[in-house]
Amino acid sequence: MPEDARPLTAAEPARGPERRPASGASGAGGAARAAAVVMAAIFASRLVGLVRQRLVAHWFGTSAFADVIAAAFRVGNITQNLLGEGTLSASFIPVYARLRAQGKQREATHFALSALGLLLLTVVGLSVVGALAAPLITRLIAAGFDADRYQATVRMVRITFPMTGLLVMGAWALGVLTSHRRFLLPYAAPVLWNLTQIAALGVAAGWLSWRGGALAMALAWGALGGAVLQVLVLLPSVRALLGELGPRFDARDGSVREAARRLPGALLGRGVIQLSGLVDTFLVSFLGTGANAVHGYAQMIYLLPMALLGTGEAAVALPELASDTAERDEGRRREAMRARLGGSLARVFTLTVPTALALIVFGRELCALLLQTGSFDRDARARVVPLVAAYGFALLANATGRVLGTTLYALGDTHTPARYAMVRVVFSTAVSLALMWHLGVLGVVLGAVAAAWLEVALLARKVRRSLADGSGATAGAALGLEHVRIVRVLLAGALPTGAALGARYALLPLLGDGPLGAAAVLAVFGAVFLVAAQLLGLGGARSFLRR
Repeated sequence: MPEDARPLTAAEPARGPERRPASGASGAGGAARAAAVVMAAIFASRLVGLVRQRLVAHWFGTSAFADVIAAAFRVGNITQNLLGEGTLSASFIPVYARLRAQGKQREATHFALSALGLLLLTVVGLSVVGALAAPLITRLIAAGFDADRYQATVRMVRITFPMTGLLVMGAWALGVLTSHRRFLLPYAAPVLWNLTQIAALGVAAGWLSWRGGALAMALAWGALGGAVLQVLVLLPSVRALLGELGPRFDARDGSVREAARRLPGALLGRGVIQLSGLVDTFLVSFLGTGANAVHGYAQMIYLLPMALLGTGEAAVALPELASDTAERDEGRRREAMRARLGGSLARVFTLTVPTALALIVFGRELCALLLQTGSFDRDARARVVPLVAAYGFALLANATGRVLGTTLYALGDTHTPARYAMVRVVFSTAVSLALMWHLGVLGVVLGAVAAAWLEVALLARKVRRSLADGSGATAGAALGLEHVRIVRVLLAGALPTGAALGARYALLPLLGDGPLGAAAVLAVFGAVFLVAAQLLGLGGARSFLRR
């Protein structure tokens, strides 16, 4: 395990600010290694999550209870993203990372514990209000549900809100650990959350023979137990870094006030984005039984690479970019941030373009391999495949947008991403409403795809202006895009796609279009990509593969 990912042991004292290069080869190499660690941890978590989702698909398929699970967990995910990692990324991590880069370890610790105290109050209030307001929340997100699905969703939402509160606490721990460049543990900890749900489904369905609503509630209670385990695993490492875990309530602290000033913009930005997800869930609820389920399955497949390539890269970039802002010379600060941003975008492009092609062209194989079992039959697969392909067109935009938004957060600008997020929601909703009555769920997804590209264009323009130094550099240079080898990246996507298409038609008569044939086709895609990436000299891919 590399030094930047090694957990701090209990016998190891919390250290002062770490020396690190702000830019250059060694700095880029460290960021690439950190990104690889995050990707590996997220991949492990998502892989177990795929097993969990496969069991959900097996037992519930596209039934009414699958709709209930998709809607209830959507509420939990949205709330967690609103108050957890997304908001903390914009308000807590930049301030904490900058204090550490300036050598102010005592002030950084005081700030972190003050943030913990305020977050505890928020989480307790959120859990109580969410449980009491579950009927209203369910009515808002799933107005198209019939009475049975509505009541079942209300019961599940009352469990997901305390679960969400615990996951928000885990996001605070993640913020501390990643600011100390401890990436492996916080991003691998969600494995426990998924494992407890798998265990709950296994015991309830396999041993107790529960089905329907009882089995769905067992899944929800398993998720709550997993959230408890996740937090308990993270806290010892955080305590080793901070020296204590006692929450404080110092609202007069200057750093707390700075984070509070960033908070409204962060909440607005994340809130608008999460509102977009709620609007999508609301619209899909009117499209018949199974619509929310197939929408959720497609999102699950799409979010695996999105978490790896967008969220993972942004998680690594934020503390690094925030530390760069400690540089007093404006010219050197902008130069360092442009280099850092360019390295991040190069890694995103290298892996996202081929992955997007896989989603667009091989959605049938992905659904067959990951979901086709039990109640999830070929008809259910046929409903999900077009949605997976559509999401493929959004992958590059959303992954790039995450990194660009993170750059603005590091610069202390939380208001601009919030404004652009509002534009995104309005545009996405308008397009979805125009298309959904003709295209069903696909119309809602296409609205989200179009809005993603609009938002990334706006973010790119703002970041370019923020990092430009008046030297007359091109827009690409201001964003660090000279690091992206676009022709090689396109070849690294086209070569495996062509080879896997040939394998599809060659192997279809022998292996069929079920999971076995799908695994063979996707294996060809992966193998050819490995070879192509090495031959084309794509460093981001090599770093990832070595890890």
